[in-house]
Amino acid sequence: MNLATVIQENRKKKGLTQEQLAEMVGVSAPAVSKWESAGSFPDITLLAPIARALGVTVDTLVGFRPGLSEEEVHALEQECDELFRREGIEAGSARCEALLREYPNCAYLKLRIASVYQRAMLQLADGSEAALEPAYRRFYELFQQVYDSGDPRLHDAAAVILAGKALSDGDTARAEALLAELPQAEYKPDSLYPLLYLKKGETAKAVELLEKQVATLGNELGTALNSLAAIASQEGDGARALACCHAGSAISEALGLPGVNAFLQALTLLAKHGPREEAVRAAVRYLDSAAVFGSGFAAHPFLSHLGQRPQPQQADAVRRILLKGFMDEEAFAPLRDDAAVQQALDRLRATLPD
Repeated sequence: MNLATVIQENRKKKGLTQEQLAEMVGVSAPAVSKWESAGSFPDITLLAPIARALGVTVDTLVGFRPGLSEEEVHALEQECDELFRREGIEAGSARCEALLREYPNCAYLKLRIASVYQRAMLQLADGSEAALEPAYRRFYELFQQVYDSGDPRLHDAAAVILAGKALSDGDTARAEALLAELPQAEYKPDSLYPLLYLKKGETAKAVELLEKQVATLGNELGTALNSLAAIASQEGDGARALACCHAGSAISEALGLPGVNAFLQALTLLAKHGPREEAVRAAVRYLDSAAVFGSGFAAHPFLSHLGQRPQPQQADAVRRILLKGFMDEEAFAPLRDDAAVQQALDRLRATLPD
């Protein structure tokens, strides 16, 4: 709430006219009128007298708060997301930066605003690199600030992001140093918490946690198999690479997890090493998995308690990226003329707004 609104609302709560408030603090009634219309601001020496006259603190008068609660941060995060979607990069960035200036010491706000920039990059991903660069740079700057804040609650998340950036930049020494800061627990209590909740009769909590564990372990297995496939391919062992990819795809399908990355890896390797028929089937599977990206888990047979699906605009942006990647990849060109692939492309395009 701005100063003009605070003065006007609290004056009315006290039952004072503009003339009465003016007399109490030693100014003219037109001066008070200008304050309340934001035409001018009170002299700093008048802030304490005005606050006393209105029965509030100076902090309340000027809208000062030392920090934000997590709930307030989440509300501001949603506001910024909506601005990016509705009004574009300039309006969204301006609001984000204004909040960061207003609360320069709130590390949690910085972390959540970084996430806003990350989602904005997804929405802009089909644009030019020049448009993406400021958001990309700001994302990592904010995580560096979160890391530098020393907040123990946020340290691990910041270290993981920065280690990934270091690896991307080829700075293996920094990546190793950051990863070494992360806890390396010999014993993990994850398997005991569901048992604890069941013993306490909190079945819903146990089910939710077990579903998260299934999804996490499934994704980790898929990622590991994709990495093994990439290494085997680089070493020229196409058969081993395909075996790893098939295993990763089978896990994703068996668990009903979004298997876009596993399917893309299999498609890439089959386009390079496999027979055309298998490559066509892999292309169709990849495109169909892209078409249902973001549909969530509400109808899943055993993972229906997982988190909410992404915002429709974010899911649309990802699907556009996946479609563009398939159409731009030269290795997939021989597959794009196949009738089955054309039908899968039509299904994916039909999910995208005009």
